[in-house]
Order: sequence, then structure tokens, then C-alpha cells
Amino acid sequence: MALQKHNRKPGMKWIAIALAVLVSACSLEQQQWAMDKFVANNKFGSSADVWLVKRSMFDGSPIKVALIFGFGDDHEFCQEIAELYMKRYPASTYSCSFAN
Repeated sequence: MALQKHNRKPGMKWIAIALAVLVSACSLEQQQWAMDKFVANNKFGSSADVWLVKRSMFDGSPIKVALIFGFGDDHEFCQEIAELYMKRYPASTYSCSFAN
């Protein structure tokens, strides 16, 4: 049985794979910068979106651990989450920071 050649153009599957490879080649800092830029320019819902931020136990630097969006008052909900986490993990410090 003869093998047939398929003349297919690259489809969406290959484009998605190529994008995934390019994104994975970026450093964590570059990915965080791209995410920050996107979120800053694209508010979701009626209130400002908010980052849930954890302070590093090693050097005190801020670590964005979650993006809160889609609630009536994103900041108020974020504050509630931060308080709950600090009760559950007393050695950790959480706060909220506006994303846009």
C-alpha cells in the first residue's frame, strides 16, 4: 500500500503549540510583566480588579498569588480572603493591591 502525502497547512493546533513553546521560553519575570500589563489595561467587571499579595518570608518582597475579579467589590472580597488566609497561616502576611 502506497503512502499518501498530505498537503495540509499548519492549523490552529500547530500555532498553539508554537505559542506555548515561545511562552515557555520566557522567564518568569517576563511572564509576570506580561500578565501585569494585560491586567492593568483590561478591567473585568464594574470594580477595579485586585491582586492578593503575599509577603515573602525570606526577603519580604511581594508575591502576587491570586487575581480577584468579577465581584461587586473586588477589594472588599480580597480583604476577606487575606484575613482568612492570615488566620489559617499566622506566620504569613497577605494584603491586597489594585491591579488596574
